[in-house]
Amino acid sequence: MWQPARGLLSRAPLGRPLLALPLLALTLVIPMLLTLSVLPAHSVSAAVPVGASRTIAASPGCRPTTSAPTTSASTTVPGTTQTLTYQNGSVAGSFNLTVPRSYRPRRPTALAFLFYGSGSNPTAFSTTTDFPALGAAQGDIVVVPQIQPNEAEWQFSGHGSDAAFITALDTHLQATYCIAPRRVFAAGFSAGAAFSLFYACSHQRDIRAIATVAVDFQLGCTRPMPILAFHGTADPLVPYQNGAVGISLPGQKVRGTLLNMGDWAKLDRCRAVPVTVTVGSQVSRSQWPRCTRGSSVTLYTVLGGGHDWPGADPKYGFGLTTQQISASQLILRFFSTLQ
Repeated sequence: MWQPARGLLSRAPLGRPLLALPLLALTLVIPMLLTLSVLPAHSVSAAVPVGASRTIAASPGCRPTTSAPTTSASTTVPGTTQTLTYQNGSVAGSFNLTVPRSYRPRRPTALAFLFYGSGSNPTAFSTTTDFPALGAAQGDIVVVPQIQPNEAEWQFSGHGSDAAFITALDTHLQATYCIAPRRVFAAGFSAGAAFSLFYACSHQRDIRAIATVAVDFQLGCTRPMPILAFHGTADPLVPYQNGAVGISLPGQKVRGTLLNMGDWAKLDRCRAVPVTVTVGSQVSRSQWPRCTRGSSVTLYTVLGGGHDWPGADPKYGFGLTTQQISASQLILRFFSTLQ
């Protein structure tokens, strides 16, 4: 059964649904995706606690340095957002960076990467979700990378040129700003969620936790990884139901959301049966109890929800966009609990 939804759709802020990749490209990539398998929980090493791979509490940016950062501006003024560029040899790209007003050069700060879906861009997605502004209000630095200039979509790989850019950007930001290395997070929507999963699972020493909206496959993580997911039961692109077929790839049955979350629960050594509570008339929350120390698995199910970011501006949604919860607020609150 097909797992990673390769041809992910999202509605651009201009209101036009865009296909992530031509169907021919999707067809060519299916064999590679079908080789991905969910690793069993017994492959996890109990000797490595979640998030314990980094032993330093502060990045090099917390110490004085004479080297100048390679960006279009030296630093982003606290309380503002700037569009910057970064280049290191053949690795180059642009990104939006929001630095909180509360930022202090000697106080380690959380860093959150946010990856947008098909047809969007850093500025539009930031406005639609309000994620960077809310993150800054919480005291986090938020970076929204732009896909490479010669690409139409995020690469679905943790080791391609997109991943190389994110790794280099992470290293650069930690050298420029005072970052808490164990508090670097990844969040994404649709195609951006898929890339977040690929990247985080390939860089578990660098990413503390993942938050995804509309895509929740376990894409190769080998150690416990905290995850917060959101998915609508009426998502027409990446279906919630097991065995359903979505617009993202006609004719391919997907692995359902609850099975996907069960895979994460197994990886994180949680109990197999979640505890589910009603949050609102459109929303329920499922939490898998007794996970390994420092980890958690949580799913917000939007009843009748479409391919949307909960709490975002509904006019940009692809189906019902619930306003009963804010994915941005819940994700940032989730990140804030992880030290």
